[in-house]
Amino acid sequence: MASDELAVIRGQLTGDAPLDTAVSRAILLEVSAGELPEMLQVGTPHRVVAFGKHDTLSSGFADAVGIAVDQGWDPTVRIAGGRAVVFSPTIVRFAWTVPVDKPAETMRARFSTLSNAVVHALASLDVRGTVGEVPNEYCAGEYSVHIRGHRKIMGVGQRLTRSAAQVGGMIVVADPEDINRVLVPMYRALGVPIDPTATGSIADDRPVSTDDVMSAFIGEIADGRAVRETELRSATLEAARSLRSDHVPVVLA
Repeated sequence: MASDELAVIRGQLTGDAPLDTAVSRAILLEVSAGELPEMLQVGTPHRVVAFGKHDTLSSGFADAVGIAVDQGWDPTVRIAGGRAVVFSPTIVRFAWTVPVDKPAETMRARFSTLSNAVVHALASLDVRGTVGEVPNEYCAGEYSVHIRGHRKIMGVGQRLTRSAAQVGGMIVVADPEDINRVLVPMYRALGVPIDPTATGSIADDRPVSTDDVMSAFIGEIADGRAVRETELRSATLEAARSLRSDHVPVVLA
């Protein structure tokens, strides 16, 4: 059952990609343990490449990490599945964590809820989005959101524990070319097909600000509930520091 209010951590990122990943993981564990309520993290990150577990098993993983580092991106290994994604200052990064019994049974419903929330947020900004996979998109998934028929602007993944779920991803607001400059050579190193023209942004349709996208997205996730902005607990940050090493690419450890 949804709570009467939505707790939101807005814009509070550390600037350290493995630590930011560990913070999301720590929040998931604390929500699962009943130490935190439903929580939405949302913000604009620095230049980050988040690799998936499948990427770490590729013979080209070390080369892909090297490409990211050489271009000035901060690599991490994220907690959800899928392939590598790129977070830049012109995207909105989110992680929505909810307490739930038997989360595997409602996994697809949460994906659908999140994707439709993004579509509705876009509509409030006069942008038409559609849910569905684009051929040869980065980090392919059936719950991606695209515009203009083939330009992916939102990707999403999910991580489950015994008593909670975390749906995390990113909404590209502008500058898909910046993303492609590192994404395309990394995918080639990993041996993963990619169509650069499938990487899009909201700005392909009309210019909007990251703040406007964040506000619209928060409103959709809140779904009529009160929004309570809060800060990251010091205890959560300390827990994240103990998990950070798990999210450093092993080739850099």
